[in-house]
Amino acid sequence: MESKTTLIIGAIVLFLVGFFIGQLTGGAYKKSGQPVQVVLADGKSLDVRLSEIYDAAAGTKKILDDLTKGRQQQRQGPDPEKQYNFDLSNHVPRGNQNAKVTIIEFSDFQCPYCQRMANSLDEILKQYPNDVKLYFKNRPLNSIHPNAQGAAEAATAAAAQGKFWQMHDLIFKNRTALDQASLEKYAAEIGLDMNKFKAAMQNHTYKDAVDKDTREAEQYQINSTPTLFIDGHYVSNPSPDVVKAQIEAAIKK
Repeated sequence: MESKTTLIIGAIVLFLVGFFIGQLTGGAYKKSGQPVQVVLADGKSLDVRLSEIYDAAAGTKKILDDLTKGRQQQRQGPDPEKQYNFDLSNHVPRGNQNAKVTIIEFSDFQCPYCQRMANSLDEILKQYPNDVKLYFKNRPLNSIHPNAQGAAEAATAAAAQGKFWQMHDLIFKNRTALDQASLEKYAAEIGLDMNKFKAAMQNHTYKDAVDKDTREAEQYQINSTPTLFIDGHYVSNPSPDVVKAQIEAAIKK
């Protein structure tokens, strides 16, 4: 799964530098603002102001603590024991619309794991053509996927012309090429009215619809993608085998 992630290697290094210097100096650097000469491995020397390193390290520790807290909150996620009811208005399912089992997927068009999940779900729908239907809901992780929002709006614009799933498939097939020109190319390939499509993209006509899905995801602590629900129940480990097992159980109910 992919979640909101910050690269913190540099921060960790800085924190460790501050920590070990603190150990070597017995914490005296907290009080001293004077530069200290440090001899490097190659014999060169470097003047450092230990109090500044301490301040930087203390700030880095706070960042790390905040990130850890954020990850703990993310890991909480939806409750597997609870049954959720999502707003599926204006969402067209793939598969038999009268199927007994409903899969709801929160996904990000730029996410590589979502691309794999899309392929897996296609195979599952082929295996259960009468029993399963799939709904797609947007959860663009905009902080790490700058083209996810635009792709979601493009797919929603295609849905307005009755071709959501065709656009869905092309976007995932070309997940690494989601700039405006590419999205227009895909829209033309599936036969959309290009004047309407370009106007919708330029005016962000469907931004509110995408944001509505995102707000619902945030409300239920859906912080990573892909996230699946089967008949409203959260699938904590959505591997193909787990998904099939839960489908089989739902069919038998």
